[in-house]
Amino acid sequence: MNLTPAAPGSSAQSTELFGKEAFTLAAPAAAPKQSRRSGKAPTPPAAASQATDVSPSPSTTSSASHFPALRSVPGISPKIEALLNRMGIQTLEELLLHLPTRYDDRRTCAPLTEAIANTPFTYMGRIMSARSSRWRGGRAVFEIVLAPAGSDSMPSREQLLTCRWYNMFGLNKALTVGKELFLYGKVTKGKTGWSMTHPDFEIAEAEAPASAEVSVHAPDTTSHAPSRPRVHTGRIVPVYPLTEGLTQRLLRQLMYRVVQEYGPRVPEIYEAPEVLPRLAQAIPAVHFPDSWNQRDTARQRLAYDEFFAQQMVLARRRAKRLRVEKPRPPALQEDHPAYRLARRWLATLPFRPTGAQERVMTELDQDMQAGVAMNRLLQGDVGSGKTLVAAYAMLQAVAHGFQAVLMAPTEILAEQHYLNISRWMAPLGIPVGLHTGSRKLLPGNDIATPELALGATPDHQLPPPAESFTAIAEHVGSIVIGTHALVYERFVADRLGLVVIDEQHKFGVLQRAALTRKGDNPDVLVMTATPIPRTLRLTAYGDLDVSILDELPPGRTPIATAVRRPDDLDRMWEFARAQLAAGRQMYVVCPLVEESEKIEARAAEKELEHVKGRLPGVSVGLLHGRMAPADKDAIMASFRTARTQVLVSTSVIEVGVDVPNATLMVVVNAERFGLAQLHQLRGRIGRGALKSYCVLVSEPGSEEGWRRLKVMEETADGFRIAEEDLRLRGPGNIFGTEQSGLPKPRFGNPVTDLPLLQQARKHAAQVIAADPDLEKHPQLAQLVNRMVLAGGGVDGG
Repeated sequence: MNLTPAAPGSSAQSTELFGKEAFTLAAPAAAPKQSRRSGKAPTPPAAASQATDVSPSPSTTSSASHFPALRSVPGISPKIEALLNRMGIQTLEELLLHLPTRYDDRRTCAPLTEAIANTPFTYMGRIMSARSSRWRGGRAVFEIVLAPAGSDSMPSREQLLTCRWYNMFGLNKALTVGKELFLYGKVTKGKTGWSMTHPDFEIAEAEAPASAEVSVHAPDTTSHAPSRPRVHTGRIVPVYPLTEGLTQRLLRQLMYRVVQEYGPRVPEIYEAPEVLPRLAQAIPAVHFPDSWNQRDTARQRLAYDEFFAQQMVLARRRAKRLRVEKPRPPALQEDHPAYRLARRWLATLPFRPTGAQERVMTELDQDMQAGVAMNRLLQGDVGSGKTLVAAYAMLQAVAHGFQAVLMAPTEILAEQHYLNISRWMAPLGIPVGLHTGSRKLLPGNDIATPELALGATPDHQLPPPAESFTAIAEHVGSIVIGTHALVYERFVADRLGLVVIDEQHKFGVLQRAALTRKGDNPDVLVMTATPIPRTLRLTAYGDLDVSILDELPPGRTPIATAVRRPDDLDRMWEFARAQLAAGRQMYVVCPLVEESEKIEARAAEKELEHVKGRLPGVSVGLLHGRMAPADKDAIMASFRTARTQVLVSTSVIEVGVDVPNATLMVVVNAERFGLAQLHQLRGRIGRGALKSYCVLVSEPGSEEGWRRLKVMEETADGFRIAEEDLRLRGPGNIFGTEQSGLPKPRFGNPVTDLPLLQQARKHAAQVIAADPDLEKHPQLAQLVNRMVLAGGGVDGG
């Protein structure tokens, strides 16, 4: 396992490491003992003599023991407790997991001759003078002048450091002439010499009282003898997220005391890899490490625990599913009208499925004939033919008398699926219905906007069937296609056997679960055109079987992509006019600036006027999320039939819009989109045999941002793009509560911590295989249940 830590000079020291936690600690052990692993990992300050020895058995810690309430912890007054509550910290375990966003290296003191103006600096000096005064406006100022510590000679002006604090009452009593201090702060050089404003400091001599209280307002002036490690200077110092009224110095001092007292008491629920420290060592070390290596190994221990808990949820979810039988489809005899219906239907198509489609359809056959419900993720790049595979699966369900339901994220996409699948099913006599927020069509009805049907792609036109299917209709089930209205409105399933969810990342885990509950443990097929990197397939979708369409149908022409700055578009607009004059169509996509539909509408309307000015005499339409469904239908019908030549839109066209005559796309402010989303948008063109072009307009604020967009020029491989997007932007909410039913990772990164993730996954599978209901692991069961609740309370699909 690769546990190589970040180098001390790396960006890991100053970047944000952790977000808001959902992972929780177990209750502390009642009586700490000596750690058996003390020689395996570095022991943080104050933890060596109190490290807890806990048996590998997950049930060794008494569930009756618990962390004390916040207000009973020495040093936490009601006022401090209220400030902690404001940050979401309600318990002592949440306080222990309130981790630093970054660390400052304050280990090396240096003379002023090595100082660099306007940069942080660590200094040790002796107070030569101290005075308090008031400035105009009533501001109190406390000022001290320090000479180098240990110097007996008279210092020159260049050797003196002046430090000032404003409105910090009480410092004049603590910082008196003759005392030696450690200081850390940004040093500046002026006419009167070197100075610091509000530096962190610690007094070098005198023992600190063990029971010193923490005050909200007064500065902490705790001293430290050589036998007591310093907190604010002379070490790698944590920097915490704060709230108004709580200072960094105060919270750091509080955290040091809490971590010293309670960190070593944190027990082990299970045995982590030997190379990692125990939690009793990791908690203190991740707050106050002695070295960067100790910090990194401590973080890796927390990451492993988080991964393990998440993988336990996924492993238990999968185990539960595999233990529940579904209504088995009856075996059809050769004389049955629906015998091998799906395969016979494929033979009527004017094209042959790709090898990847054939492979995936075989996997679906095996799943759907099994005695437990299918739970499969189908991922394929834009244009790889997922809809054909979904139609095949739906036919398999329908042939055996079950109903199949397909849920799409938008009405536009649902209606497009309805049109295409209706065309496929019409010769077979299979009834297809539509159920969206604005339309309720029973199977067999025609859609209310017939113009939409003109947008079907040539591949979807069927020749007259070679055989008669007239005897099938009375023996089969039906197909219903819709949006989230299938979940929230009065849709009653009729012997639901298959649920297909298109662009599943647009739905939350609760919506998916609500739809599957309308049937008796139906098969589930979730589809996405957003390629999911392997690291995320192990995490957010770790309980699913995965099929990949890694082959495009023949005849697709590669899309030429170019990144351009806003001041370099004259030739692009000339090219656009030529394309439109040749009868082609064009998309102009603008981003959603904020999470506001009003702002979205205004941004799109502004871009509409700009495009009209650039393309006089051209029919330009507008599409955005704030429009009424009827207006969306009308503009899409106009664009599909080429009455509208240019469509200005927000990312509402990201999925499902299929107009083969559209050959040019311009994406405005492309830097505001993720690479995976840009790839999805680009997939709206190049839908036929015509050469297509995509222009990404951007003025990125950094060279890194420009290189990121250049990836789109270099490749059309969605999986490579997704991996690069994941590397640059991090896992984000693709591993978050809404999509997976799991909390976002706080300590670990599935990309950089992949070896830890793989080991945690293997460990979780072993535990669940031996104890599926965790009856022998009650504390582990508690942890898994808490993880499920943090993810929305759904322990299943």
